Amino acid sequence: MIDQAIQLAQLFGQFLTQADYTSAHALLSPELQLQYSPQTLKKIVETMIGYGSGPIHRAIVMMDCLLTEWQYPAMEANDVVWLYVCLEGEDFIEAVSLIVQRWEGNVAIRSLEWGWHYSGIFGAVGKS
Repeated sequence: MIDQAIQLAQLFGQFLTQADYTSAHALLSPELQLQYSPQTLKKIVETMIGYGSGPIHRAIVMMDCLLTEWQYPAMEANDVVWLYVCLEGEDFIEAVSLIVQRWEGNVAIRSLEWGWHYSGIFGAVGKS
């Protein structure tokens, strides 16, 4: 299940790289889909990387930052892994951390926490 969660996180990052927010949205849990529409994902990503001179070129799951146990945000019974996805552009590096959970025999993203630049501008808005 951990390998599936890593693949899901990489796919989510790849969809952000491609500005394919509809496909990224489809990887979210039903509860998170209510919080983040494809348009909201687009706005968050564009705001987060807006200080850079272009789009995201590459998404990388940071395997050194993978956690299977954590305390904050509170771990839930169906959680599989907490992952950090680095988003690199020409002149910026941002990230999104994800919590992936078991969902209906598969995996889905149940939590997103956006990079420091986005958080610094908007505080807790956009975080789950």
